[in-house]
Amino acid sequence: MLTTVPKLKELGIHWATLDDRWFNNYGDWQPRTDTFAGDALRKMVNDFHVQNIKVQLWWLPLAVEDGKFGYGGHKYVVSDVVKQHPDWLVLDISGKPARMTRNLATLCPAVPEVQAYYKQLTQRFIHDWDFDGHKLDNIYATPPCYNPAHHHKSPMDSVYAMGEVYKIIFETTRALKADSVTQSCPCGTPPSLAWFRYMDQAVTADPVGSVQVRRRMKMYKALLGPRAAVYGDHVELTQIKGVGDNEQDVGSDFASTLGTGGVLGTKFTWPDYGPKLKNVYLNSEKEPHWKKWIDLYNQKMLSKGNFLDLYVYGYDAPEGYAIEKDGSMFYAFYAENKNDKATKGANNTGEWNGQVELRGLQSRNYKVVDYVNIKDYGTVTGPTAKLNAQFTGSLLLQATPVGGAQAKK
Repeated sequence: MLTTVPKLKELGIHWATLDDRWFNNYGDWQPRTDTFAGDALRKMVNDFHVQNIKVQLWWLPLAVEDGKFGYGGHKYVVSDVVKQHPDWLVLDISGKPARMTRNLATLCPAVPEVQAYYKQLTQRFIHDWDFDGHKLDNIYATPPCYNPAHHHKSPMDSVYAMGEVYKIIFETTRALKADSVTQSCPCGTPPSLAWFRYMDQAVTADPVGSVQVRRRMKMYKALLGPRAAVYGDHVELTQIKGVGDNEQDVGSDFASTLGTGGVLGTKFTWPDYGPKLKNVYLNSEKEPHWKKWIDLYNQKMLSKGNFLDLYVYGYDAPEGYAIEKDGSMFYAFYAENKNDKATKGANNTGEWNGQVELRGLQSRNYKVVDYVNIKDYGTVTGPTAKLNAQFTGSLLLQATPVGGAQAKK
């Protein structure tokens, strides 16, 4: 983690996430002694802060190990919290521990002591360890609870109470750090209303290719509001080769996140860790591309702009998006690749040669520039303008008002 700090600063990246498997087991959430002995984890967070980089922590609420099954090469043990409080478990109709994602046992969110436990965990992560927020992952659903010790009115009480735990995590974090960021990721599935209100930043959640990034971006902006922060997930996911254990994430399509008003992200490795991680290694060929797009993101900050619903996906061609920010209009157009289905929504490689329509302008003149390639498209007049454009993949435009007087119709 710390070796990446110089590269993060060079690229202009201000947030990092300590990802999966930093912990000893699901449920207790203590640092692994083989990687974070003693107070190494707390020191690492401090080292990031000294360099003005904030750090989030990956974890998975409600999941606990009960000694059965395993995941990702990690054989489950019995978590201390399960040893101490076996009565907190969700039980299925046969009286056995009910399973959630990764074949883990589940603590019942309807039990007040469980809710208090997650408040304590949050305080440890944010106050004691000084993390700046969370990446809450693998958020699907809580199984129905038939544990007689809980005296539920219905087995569905555990399902309905799931959101309460996420509310506690969110509100406790905000109270401790007002500028914290809590992400919630439902990994390839739609979000749940149970926890939807209790986050600062939605996630496009393991998209398979560029098209899914843009679709989910628009979905979240529609549900959460035109200024909602939506993380475009790792740019490497914009192109995927292989399936399952052979999956290779090789994408570089920042345009699909930037142009739709999302928050850029990458899971690059640096320095070189060898063949196993070659696809995500930030080599000398990739680095200028990463720096260019991250610089553009930091300059424009379209993730703080006002997303406007001016184009209809699947109807308007080319696929279009519009964002208003600081008096300018920002447009993003994407060309469909007819063979894209075969490559799982790979990086934008379609071609467009024709008109694009700039909607939502005021009745005045605007100077239009392709701010990625620094190409001047001249002056247009609102409220709707048309341009002839030829591009491959994507075209990102900025329309800036010129002159003080309103244009005559």
